[in-house]
Amino acid sequence: MFERFTEPARQVVTVAQDEARMMRHAHVGTEHLLVALADVPALGMSRSSARAAVVKAVGPGDEPDERGPLPFTGAAQEALDTSVHESMKLGHDEVEPGHVLLGLLRQRDGVALRVLAAAGHSPRDLRDAVIAGLTQEALEDALTVRVGRALVGDLGNFRTDANVLLAILDRNGPMAAWLRERGVDEVAVRRLL
Repeated sequence: MFERFTEPARQVVTVAQDEARMMRHAHVGTEHLLVALADVPALGMSRSSARAAVVKAVGPGDEPDERGPLPFTGAAQEALDTSVHESMKLGHDEVEPGHVLLGLLRQRDGVALRVLAAAGHSPRDLRDAVIAGLTQEALEDALTVRVGRALVGDLGNFRTDANVLLAILDRNGPMAAWLRERGVDEVAVRRLL
């Protein structure tokens, strides 16, 4: 299931495991995922404040701090599964931490939702903010182009556009031929730089 998760989204799962162990809980629940997601800007919570809210809601556990993966509760597993669907529904190829938060927000009940409500968050407003953030990130990624190994992220900037044209012309493909038919060549582009 985690093959579609980006490294930051996988890190959320790892941190949730660590948080559950630190709280001496025998499972990873939605509350632990919420603490691990505290860095998502829309939440406006620090990890320590999220952790304190979770401990206040459910208390510390009494399980020994053993290494090895802890089992996910049904709600946490459902939230992770839903995050994949949320990603696909938004047309994204990968699951980001924001998608995991959307998966949490789809839960009908759970400790994470109670903690968010106690912090004054409306699930609907939070969902809208997360989707807006993910959409902005996707738009920025769509405007990011690789030219060779260089990352070009400022399309619309004169130098960036010229470098993209040079990369196209260097490849001598059909687009380069089309540009040359219209009088665009390496020499002309380099003169503009």
